[in-house]
Amino acid sequence: MTEQTDVHVRHAAKRPGHPVLKGITWLVAATAGFGLVFVQTYKAQVESHITTEDIAPLLGPNRPAAALPPADGSSGAAVNILLMGSDSRSGANAAIGGQDGGQRNDTTLLMHVSADRTRIDVVSIPRDTIVKVPTCDRSDGSSQLGWTAMFNVAFANGAAHGSNADGAACVIKTVESLTGIHIDHFAVIDFVGFRDMVDAVGGVPVCIPVKYADPFSGTYLNPGPQVLNGSQAIAYVRMRHGINTSGSDLDRIKRQQEFLKNLASKVLSAQMLYRPQDVTNFIKAVANSLTVDPDLGNLNYVGGLAYSLRSLNPSTGITFATAPEEAYPPDPKNRVQFSGKAKAVWQAIIADQPIAPLLDSQSNSPANTAPAAGTAVAPTTGTATGAATVDPNSQAGILAACGS
Repeated sequence: MTEQTDVHVRHAAKRPGHPVLKGITWLVAATAGFGLVFVQTYKAQVESHITTEDIAPLLGPNRPAAALPPADGSSGAAVNILLMGSDSRSGANAAIGGQDGGQRNDTTLLMHVSADRTRIDVVSIPRDTIVKVPTCDRSDGSSQLGWTAMFNVAFANGAAHGSNADGAACVIKTVESLTGIHIDHFAVIDFVGFRDMVDAVGGVPVCIPVKYADPFSGTYLNPGPQVLNGSQAIAYVRMRHGINTSGSDLDRIKRQQEFLKNLASKVLSAQMLYRPQDVTNFIKAVANSLTVDPDLGNLNYVGGLAYSLRSLNPSTGITFATAPEEAYPPDPKNRVQFSGKAKAVWQAIIADQPIAPLLDSQSNSPANTAPAAGTAVAPTTGTATGAATVDPNSQAGILAACGS
């Protein structure tokens, strides 16, 4: 049946187990996390915790053509993964994100892994982008009529009856209809998974540019180099209110991109791929909070993909970008729409070409911003001291570069 629902007031049904994340995603798990987890004593344990959902029947036949997969499923073809997070507050996530109901994909990243495995392009799609959301089917046989709305309505439409997989299917249909890009895989993760992922790697180094004070979320951060634990990281990447914050979703996306870059750099510089036990601990930290497609739930498949990326340099091989956008004329202060340049970015991804040359004033790595002039910087855990040579991608290197 088809139903018209009001996503602005409806509270999504609560589902025990695996709601999804607001703020950060699967990038590190895909690029560095799953490699070498073929150790059988851990493999079975991890796979038993990951939720896998086959959403192919919900996507329908009218989709962009997919690249022919290589025989081994992990090399010779480009891979497009849609990484999603939402503001679901069910279960243990309520203690982190609050008690508000509903599920929306407030963070969506389109991750393109090049066929030669030398490049990863990650494009953030702002939640406030006005798009045409298509009619979406759900696994219980119901469907939701589409309409022109904010992009994050797509997940809410699909997940109205409590299924993350249904929400993911609606977002994929929306992205494919907007971009012409075939999405090969998807992953969603919740607040708890994000917190535990950060804590599993011993925190993530960041360069805080100014003092942040957000009474709304209880976030208080001083400027300078710091190592954020999981709870601090959630607050940092979600922050939109208070002192030195603009309230803009685009500013929040920039913080998320910098954080992801530093997380990937720390994991790769620590050579986790060559320490199966560390990788296993990392995966177990987030396994209970993941919902993925069957391939990403298969550690043999994802292990092969991750291992093929073992030589990727996060400083030069990963490009973060925000989908080119412009003000939305009916509401230019609060909403955006894709600009004409967005089509060139989508076409580059389809052709497996780098997107960096198409970007305006964007570098491969979100810049670490120096603290405000005259601001004292307190010593923090992990800051490099007295080192003759420091790997710039390591935690010590990232912290040492703060303000340089």
